[in-house]
Amino acid sequence: MIRVDATGFVPIFEEIKKEILRVRVDPTSFVPIYEQIKKEILRLVMTGRLKVRDPLPSIRDLAAELIVNPNTVARAYRELEQDGLVSAQKGRGSFIARRPEPGTDKDVKAHLSRVMDGAIGEARKFELRDGAIQGLFEERLKTGPDRKKGRTP
Repeated sequence: MIRVDATGFVPIFEEIKKEILRVRVDPTSFVPIYEQIKKEILRLVMTGRLKVRDPLPSIRDLAAELIVNPNTVARAYRELEQDGLVSAQKGRGSFIARRPEPGTDKDVKAHLSRVMDGAIGEARKFELRDGAIQGLFEERLKTGPDRKKGRTP
């Protein structure tokens, strides 16, 4: 929804910034929505679109935009705060507290561990054993979306 300010003009900068900072979730995914929100915020920080001290959308605004329960967004923000990535300031909102180092920060490892735990949980629902899960993981490492066919690290 495009807003018009008191002068009758569309605040273009705000609309452009909203587009750049778009958080995307897939309601059909097996990954919980709050985890997807966390992943998207981490992605925006890691790619430099969100910087330290940048504000996050309010819980209500993001929930309305994503058409999810505000408690879902609140959980994502709370977990990001527990990880030290986000700082919540009473009455002012939530802000990016720091930028994790790529691949070495505990936030990245914690996030990836939760994603992997979710995948393992899904595999267990299909009664897959450890060897089969490990085989799937190794296959995805070789053929995943960031790999060209036949390319190995």
